[in-house]
Amino acid sequence: MTAGNPLRQLAELSTRLARCPDLDTVVGTALAGLAELFGYEHSLLLLLDERGERLYTIGSHGYETQGIGSELAVGEGIIGMAAARAEPMRVGNLKQMLAYARRVRRAYEERGEVPDREIALPGLADADSQVAIPAMVLGQLVGVVAIESAESLAFGPADETLLTVVAALVASAIELDRALDFDDTRRAGDEPVASDRARRERASTAHTRVRFFDADGSTFLDGEYLIKGVAGRILWVLLRQYEREGRDEFSNKEVRLDPTLELPEFRDNFESRLILLKRRLDEREAPIRIEKTGRGRFRVLVDGRLQLDAVSS
Repeated sequence: MTAGNPLRQLAELSTRLARCPDLDTVVGTALAGLAELFGYEHSLLLLLDERGERLYTIGSHGYETQGIGSELAVGEGIIGMAAARAEPMRVGNLKQMLAYARRVRRAYEERGEVPDREIALPGLADADSQVAIPAMVLGQLVGVVAIESAESLAFGPADETLLTVVAALVASAIELDRALDFDDTRRAGDEPVASDRARRERASTAHTRVRFFDADGSTFLDGEYLIKGVAGRILWVLLRQYEREGRDEFSNKEVRLDPTLELPEFRDNFESRLILLKRRLDEREAPIRIEKTGRGRFRVLVDGRLQLDAVSS
């Protein structure tokens, strides 16, 4: 942790989060603040999925690859254990644990048992210290904030205490955004958003093949894995309407009501899944992008033409 006044730094982070207009900004502000205000250069923010069984990475800072959409089970590793126990976890000799995990993975790879539809969790190759803090609101787990360092015993009780406050601020900002998004959805009209696709359509002649597996929502762009689950289903719904109806402008309300997304009636995490999808497309520099046009509204941008292929189970 950098030298300074922790109370002032926390106040500054709280002020920055309070100014965030949406969840995407909350994620970026929180991770950037961990580095700028506190000196934590390598950090992750993972959110709990709709079933409360897995954590998915919605943002990272300081890594060569962002790892957006990477997942782990609640109870798996230091981060998963922090989620399962709803209490901070701090480790100062991480290299031994990582070495064991890599040996186990290599054994699975040699037997061909590691699935290809998997995004690697971001991490330092030589990480030796890690702290994982559950982000809680009203006793409920929202996600996990995690930091790591290549130094042994890099973090102490003071870091754990500070990060507990940070995680609470982040969780509160996320829940506030979810509440506002839910309220906006209730207030929004049912009419579809007008499209101006023709004026924005790109002149590129490139083709992108999108292959979608309805069994688990796995989605591939030109043969390369992109995303799965709810985020993959959201992309498929958007691209089908883009192709069939000429639509490129959408509202959260109309999309989240699509039954093929299989969203739960309560706490569907739609906004966070949409942001995950947006960040994953940006990370891949894909010819498909999502651009926010207002609160609860967005558009789909496509370079060239699409070939949509669905594979039924």
